[in-house]
This record gives sequence, structure tokens and C-alpha cells, in this order.
Amino acid sequence: MYKEQVSKITKDLKRTKKAIIAIGCSFVQGQGAVDDELYQDYTWEYHEGRPLTIDLTYKQRKRLLKGYSNLKLNGLTAAASNIDFTMMEYDNAFVNVLCNKYFNKSYTPINLGIRGCGNRASIKELYMYPEISYDDLQEIIVLYAPSGLERFDFINDQAEDHFNWKAMWPHYEHMEEDNSRLPLWKGYGQLLHSDKFEVLEQIAHVQELLTWCKYRNARLVITPGFDRRYDKAYFNECLSTQVERKNEIFVKSDKPIFGKSRSDKSHLIDLFPWSSMFKPAGFDTFADLVISKEDKLEDKLDHYGQFLGKGSPDKWITPCSHPSQKGHDLFASCLYTHIAGKT
Repeated sequence: MYKEQVSKITKDLKRTKKAIIAIGCSFVQGQGAVDDELYQDYTWEYHEGRPLTIDLTYKQRKRLLKGYSNLKLNGLTAAASNIDFTMMEYDNAFVNVLCNKYFNKSYTPINLGIRGCGNRASIKELYMYPEISYDDLQEIIVLYAPSGLERFDFINDQAEDHFNWKAMWPHYEHMEEDNSRLPLWKGYGQLLHSDKFEVLEQIAHVQELLTWCKYRNARLVITPGFDRRYDKAYFNECLSTQVERKNEIFVKSDKPIFGKSRSDKSHLIDLFPWSSMFKPAGFDTFADLVISKEDKLEDKLDHYGQFLGKGSPDKWITPCSHPSQKGHDLFASCLYTHIAGKT
């Protein structure tokens, strides 16, 4: 969340006394969820790891900035790469749509999503804006859309606005040798990471969220953004494995043929709040819900690679492989039905 949004939120909370807080990664923040007609009317350019840019003439850019109040210019010229769509994406993100459209502005939306972050950061974002006085609220609902299990976050000591965290992944094989993050990612991948590590970390992370919700008397709803592995059977399988390391470097994970391993952690399985899990329209993740609307799509298991640079046939997924505006609206409608008890 950006500093410019905080004052608006605190003011609106004085009116509503109720908040719906969304935490997670880019699927929560709303990355790519610009107004649908912009994908239909203009050509977009995708560059890995960066927000989409729009291919426009100078006159088109001027017209676009004039026609949409939630767009702004970064820099002194109206170059395509200088048009900032962030606030439009926030407006179209599911938590805003849920509060403003479906709950008719009776709740204040608080979008704490950060593109690129993992679950450690998502949960700790709840503490980063002390200006928001949760103690004065009559009702709080937390929508948690956990990200990829493998992501791990550190605080960003250079953060000026919004990007309070730096994430790392265990995948380092294709990194350039001069990439300053290579030693960290390689160390994570070799010395720490395993499927069991991922699951144990998620169980540990979520305890902090549960404590926060209990203290605030907040209702918790969990729908993964895109990772289908938030499954009790999968978690249990990982917790019961024996991880083998040589000189602390990962070798393999195996499930014992007989009995339990001495490092079996399956007794922790119910520390994850499975009863708070919500499957919109029966789908495991936000991404799967949206992809289900793509009638022309043959492969509905790949929710990332096949959409990069082009999006999905019926525009439910953007060229940056995120849910579109109508995808966020669909998820918001499912959440409304669930929260309002209309199922």
C-alpha cells in the first residue's frame, strides 16, 4: 500500500467502522487489472519482472491521461512507460470491488497486497501502517491469498513507499554470475529449501496471522492466489518426509518405508487453519476460478507461462499472467456470497 492511500483509508474508517483487509502478493494488489477496455483497444508490451507498458502515440497518451482520473504521469513527459496504472489496478482489485460494489461501500477496503512478495511479508504488512487504528473498528474481515510456498521475504531497509520487503526464491540456476542476489538465493536453495521446509514455514507464518485475527476479533478467509499446494493431504505428505542433507546441502526427501521418521512433523498439520479455507465456485485458487471462464482454452492447468505476453483468449487473464478486471470482479462476487452467507 502507498502512503497516499493511508489518509483516505483512515478517513473512510471513521465513517464505516468496518474494514475488509486483503493480504497477499500481486494477485491481491491487482497487478495487470487495468480497465478491460484498455486491453481491447490498445497494444500492450510485456517485459518479465516489470509492469506492463502500453504502446501509444503521443496524442493517445494525452487522451488516456485526460480520460482516466486514476492514471498519473511519472516524470515530465507523457511517454508510454511513464504512465502509472497502479491506482487503476487498485480500484479494480477484488477487495475494492467487494467493498465498493458488492457491499455498497459499507466496508472500507484495505489492500495490503505487494507484487512479488511471499507470505511472510504479506502477514507482517499488517503492522506497517500504525496510522490505521484497528482498535476502533466494529468489524474486521481478513482475506488472505497466500502466494507461492517457495517464496521467503526479508525486510527492505531502503524502502521509501510500498515495497517494504525483498523476496527470494530457491531457483538460482539461470541467474547471471554477477547478480548480487545469487549467493543468497543459492544458499537458500541448497542449505534451507525443501518441500518440507516450505510447509513448515507456512504453518509458522500463519500462526502470527491467527494471533492477529484473534486479538482483533477478525474473521479470516483464505483462498490461495495461484498455488494449488495449500492442501491438507499435500501438507501432511511433506511433513512426514525425511530430508537428507550432506554437509547441510540438500540431497533428497523421502518418506520412510516403515513407520515414521524421527523428524516427522505431521502432528503439526492442524495448526494450519483449514476451516478458514474458501474455494470459490469449488476451485482451489483465485487463478483457477478465473481460468475456468476460458471456454476456448484447452490447458487450464498452466496458469502462467501460456499467457505471458498475450493474455488469455477471452481476456480473463492479462498479458502479465494475472487476473483481469473482470476476473477480480468474479472473485469479489464469490467472496460476497460467502461472507454475506448467501450460499
